[in-house]
Amino acid sequence: MDHERRAAAGSITQAIEATQAPPRTKPSNYPEPFASRVAGREKRPLGDLFGLKSFGVNLTRLSPGSMSALRHRHSRQDEFVYVLEGEPTLITDSGEMLLC
Repeated sequence: MDHERRAAAGSITQAIEATQAPPRTKPSNYPEPFASRVAGREKRPLGDLFGLKSFGVNLTRLSPGSMSALRHRHSRQDEFVYVLEGEPTLITDSGEMLLC
């Protein structure tokens, strides 16, 4: 049984190599012209596989020049970014900051 069906059936994955998790199949919710800005991202929703309810965990690969998300804020959530390689840029009201 694949990971998506196990998660839907209530069977929780115990361990997995993150790169082996199935990529998200649902396209972006962003309408054009915004959807094309995130076209170079591949998300693997890891939290769903492990039954996480309080926060999300994704392995996201970005093609050069693509965005992980449009600029946004959370009022009730934290956001954590762990960079394995590359040089992403965080854009805030204070300007741009290279994260690596």
